[in-house]
Amino acid sequence: MKSESVRQTGCKGRKTGLATDSIFLLITLLFLGTAFPCHAFDITFRTTATVSGASITLAEIADISTHSTLADALAGQTVAASPDAGQEIVLDTNSIVQKLTRAVTTPAEIKWSGAETVTVKRQGITITAQNIQKTIEAYLTEHSKVLPDARYTFTPKDPPLPFMIPTGDVEWEIIPSNPDIIGSNRFSLIGRIDNQVVKNFSVRGTLEVLAPVAVAVSNLRRGDLIGETQIQMEPRDISTLRAPCLQLQQVIGKKLLQSIKVGSVIDLSSIEFPPVVKKGAFVKILGQNNGLQLTASGIAKTDGKQGQIIKVKNTSSDKVIFCRVTAPGLVEVQI
Repeated sequence: MKSESVRQTGCKGRKTGLATDSIFLLITLLFLGTAFPCHAFDITFRTTATVSGASITLAEIADISTHSTLADALAGQTVAASPDAGQEIVLDTNSIVQKLTRAVTTPAEIKWSGAETVTVKRQGITITAQNIQKTIEAYLTEHSKVLPDARYTFTPKDPPLPFMIPTGDVEWEIIPSNPDIIGSNRFSLIGRIDNQVVKNFSVRGTLEVLAPVAVAVSNLRRGDLIGETQIQMEPRDISTLRAPCLQLQQVIGKKLLQSIKVGSVIDLSSIEFPPVVKKGAFVKILGQNNGLQLTASGIAKTDGKQGQIIKVKNTSSDKVIFCRVTAPGLVEVQI
């Protein structure tokens, strides 16, 4: 967010907003100035001021000697947009006085004094690399409930430098480079305060997912049936593995489709699994359309293992469609 000031260039959207606010407030001041009697009071500009919001009001940079309808209206007048968090701008008080006195019908009743310029600094919250690391770790902990049981550790390649954001309750949206999280080498973070984006950046690094997987304790040959003494569970980083076996009972007694060397992880693609759906069997077809769940009955035209795409004949329409096997007797189709 850029502000209009001596030191920073403001964006058109904010200038338009400030101009609109100023017109409204100036009309208000004009009405107040004509409808209510004015009493003399002093407005003294300070040399420095600290603000926290997105705009700077007169009351934040000057001392007003009294409370009255006119004084309070002037106190709430926006005089400039705030700088970025942690930054400062220098405001010319003569310009501020000229702007405000044009809206007051009795400017002689107000005595302006104090500094010719006011240095205004905006408060902020410092975000460090440690803060970002904890935010990503909290995200991984939350999502580990629906991921494989493992220890998730993200190590940034280049820890981000500290930066500041405006004060307030920040909410972080985290987007992994891989929608499945595992295999991600980058996390994008979007920080929002009051639903307004205050920071958007990415952190590259290495995500280690350490989990116990099935490993061959001896050389296994193609066509062998896997026995309990031939494999054991060992911790490995599964982020780079295609389809590791996370439970021994998944593969014990199953036939190998290819040879596996001692110490190698057992990949489920190397195992021959019996079909979940057999050719000629009746299946339930499940479809999704605009949030609605539709079901139909069908007959499998071929055998199908879990996750495989097979042809299924819809018994109602007699049409043959392609479906994905999801469970025994159950297939899914995208409508």
